Order: sequence, then C-alpha cells, then structure tokens
Amino acid sequence: MNPNTDLQLVPETLLKKRHDLENLQAQRAASSLTRSISRKRISNKSKTVKIVKPETILIQSRHRKNAAKRYNRVSKKGMQKRASDKSVVKTKVWDSVRNEEVDEKDLPEEEEEETKSTNKQANEEDSDGDEDMDRNKEEASTKKEDTNEQQQQQLHKIPYKANSIGATTVFAILLRPTIHTTPKPVKKTLSSLRLRRMNEGVFLPYNPATRKMLHLVEPYVLYGIPSSETISDLVRRRGFCRVDGKRVPLADNNVIERELGDLGLICVEDLVHMIGTGGGEGKEEAAAFSKVSKFLWPFRLTARKSKFQRKTLDIKDGKLYGDQGEAMNGYIREML
Repeated sequence: MNPNTDLQLVPETLLKKRHDLENLQAQRAASSLTRSISRKRISNKSKTVKIVKPETILIQSRHRKNAAKRYNRVSKKGMQKRASDKSVVKTKVWDSVRNEEVDEKDLPEEEEEETKSTNKQANEEDSDGDEDMDRNKEEASTKKEDTNEQQQQQLHKIPYKANSIGATTVFAILLRPTIHTTPKPVKKTLSSLRLRRMNEGVFLPYNPATRKMLHLVEPYVLYGIPSSETISDLVRRRGFCRVDGKRVPLADNNVIERELGDLGLICVEDLVHMIGTGGGEGKEEAAAFSKVSKFLWPFRLTARKSKFQRKTLDIKDGKLYGDQGEAMNGYIREML
C-alpha cells in the first residue's frame, strides 16, 4: 500500500495564507533592524506603539531649543520693541447687513471693478449716438451714487484697542498643546497661570507680574480684554466652579452665596461685576479677585477650527497668538 494515502490534502488557500504570513513576519523583522535608530512611544490611553522618524525628533529638538532661547531672552531683556507700553487704537470696518468684519483693502477693488464695467458699457454704446451716451452716463453716475450711499450706510468704521494696556482683567486661552517639544519653564509658567489643557481659558488680573508671565508664554497663549457681555456669556454658558476640589456647574446662585458670601457676592451679576472691574487696586481687592478666579474652574472652550478643517482641508490659524486687545471678544464668541 502507498504510505501517502493516509495524509490529508491541505487546501491551496490555506497554503497561500501561511505563505503571506511568513512574508509579513520577514518584512517586520527586516524593518525593525533598519529602524533601530527610531524612538518608540507608547500612549497610556490607547496602548499603541508609535514609531517616530529620526527627522521628526531632530525637528522637535530644534523647536525646543528655539522656545528655550526665546524664554530666556524675554525673561532677561523683556519684550523690547515687540510690545508697547502705550495703548494702540485701530479701526475695523463692520458690515451691518452681513454682520461680519470687512477688510479695508477689499473696498477700493470693488469700486474699481464697478467703474471698469460702466466704462465698457459706455464705450460699446458710443456707436449708437451721442444722446444715448449721455443718458447712459447719467444713469451710470446715479447708480454709482446709489451704490456708494448704500455701502456707506452698511459699512461702519469702529475704533478698538489693539492691546491690553490700561485693562484691569484679561481672558487668556491656551492655543498650542504643551507636548514634549515645550520646555519645562514654559510648562511651569502655564501651570501657574492655570492653563494646563488646550482650548482652556482663565480670567487673570492684568498687573505687571501677570503681564510678564504672559509675555514669556506668548506663542502658546491668546489673550485680550473681555467685555461685560462676553464675561456674562462665559459664566452662564460655560461656567463651572470648584467646590471641595470637584468641578460643579454654576446652576444656582446658592453655590456662589455659600462659597463667596464673605466677599459680598450673592449672584452671577455680582460675579461678573467683580471679574470685569478686576476687584480694585488695593491688596484686599486683589485677594478677593484671586479667590474668585480660583473659585471658577478653567473654561473649556471648543477649537476655532474643526478636526476636518485642520487635517483634511489643511486650514491653520497661522500667526494668531499674543495680545489681541478688544478683538478678543470675537475669538471668544467663536469658541463658545
């Protein structure tokens, strides 16, 4: 008898799968030998191993060195000419119909396009006769005057403060993530300002000490002067307080009265007034403001750009950081 008759035949698909698995194992072994220089990072949440290329490690170290150099320069010499000690006033053009800001550079271009179109129409109608040309010119001039009047009624020039000089309170938001590329002194100053998570905001008294700290961490922070309306919106819509070390929502005035009753604060309106005025100039007022700011949990806001816009469409904020003055109200409303 033939001894091979007792053996079972293995299907061809199983043999192909086994061959593919062996090839995969060989490729992984070869790649582990070639990528021995790269660094492995294991995240605690997902427990996945991420292999980082040597080029990214070099870029991150360069970023860390540059951030440390900037921090040391600002701590020794200050901001020098980059930050003025006087309040800067700028004007913005506001469209009342669209309810949005319009760039001043775009306005004359539209007028030039309108004049070009009217001139073309006039040149085409020259052949019909002088009378038609005069009528068309008169109609074009009247249309132009009407459009200019409408634009002037729609557009309003509004002056605003471009920096926070002279303010008592500022609202600061952490825009950049504090990852391993961030130097340790920058992380310490951010934690002392109670900015530990991305897109979190806090109210700060704008005195020389906090101003210097904000200058030290300016590339990571967006700050400016909040109005009373934005303060009330933040407190009512995103307001959480600290009670016995726990994050409790500001649902009732009873929580404010129980925790801040010794300061004379009973309701949300008193809390908004205290934050807007900054407490005052005395030591007791500064201590009261620090107690109120510690009572409020850091405000967790949404990102200005969604994940789809940042990754798929590759839309970035650009050089949006630092002191924004009264323009900070618009950014807060975008992130509410």
